[in-house]
Amino acid sequence: MPKEYAFPELMTFEESKELLGTWPENNQIRHWIDPTEDTIIYKQTGTLGDRPILGAIKKNVFMDVDYEEIKECLMSIDETTTMRANCAGPIDTDELDRMGINYELRTKNSYKTIDDKGRVSMIAQGNPIHSVMMGYKRGRFTGKIDKSGWSKANPEKNDILSRIPQINNIAYRELAPSYYEAQKRFAETYVEERFRIAGGIYTTLSANKYSQGGSQAMSYHIDSGDLPEGLTTIANFIDGNINGCYFVLPRYGVAISRGDGDVFLGDSGEVHGVYDVDGTGTSMNCVCYCDTRLATLGVRGKPEKLIGKNAPKVETGSLEGFF
Repeated sequence: MPKEYAFPELMTFEESKELLGTWPENNQIRHWIDPTEDTIIYKQTGTLGDRPILGAIKKNVFMDVDYEEIKECLMSIDETTTMRANCAGPIDTDELDRMGINYELRTKNSYKTIDDKGRVSMIAQGNPIHSVMMGYKRGRFTGKIDKSGWSKANPEKNDILSRIPQINNIAYRELAPSYYEAQKRFAETYVEERFRIAGGIYTTLSANKYSQGGSQAMSYHIDSGDLPEGLTTIANFIDGNINGCYFVLPRYGVAISRGDGDVFLGDSGEVHGVYDVDGTGTSMNCVCYCDTRLATLGVRGKPEKLIGKNAPKVETGSLEGFF
């Protein structure tokens, strides 16, 4: 039987949203949890019935032949992105000024560059963070659902990492079976099989790297596209000496460490972030989730509505484009 905890909220959900975009801090954490065995952390609601899961850990899930190959593949990823502004912390405007970048702030976590002719860029960006998206996504400017650019450019690595979801499901089915079944029903009912990784219950993966020489933390955010009745599952790998890198849920004052080969389950609809990493090694995790924005079937689906150059051609003189 897994070890169990239950914690009450320290603030309302709306109050926790005031922390969005800021870094996790020590004084926001009341419960530091370092699991040595399978563990489930519940939200203490004060009501009868099933207690909602805040987070859970299954230890040593990745321990067979898949462990070495998947870990080596993940550790080889070193790309950064500026497209995850909400996860990458507040913009240091003094640093932008020192770099001679002409810009306008969009939010405290993002900005748009301005060129020599005074034209403002269409796309906002944030601080660089070591993170890549794999699997499927809906194009912001095309409306098309397709493989991510990284998955297309790295087919061999993509195939290796596509094994992670099925291994994560060992923990998911055991520690949170009702959440697993709810996600399975949603995925199989509303998301076309071709948009699900290996035909399973996830559409998208995100690989995140933490180290002293790279991204050291992740600012508070909410994964708004994730399935609310499901959980996010995260495969965790550590190379070398690492401390910190706790998964933090400030509404409940909880910080949870994740060991090498562990699978973590978390409610990504809660405000969450990653606490500063400490040590000379590297922590790498692969987040697996079902992006509801990729649903195209049934009452919860939206068909691909292609826009821009991908939009269907309308005959000259036709009024079709106006409706």
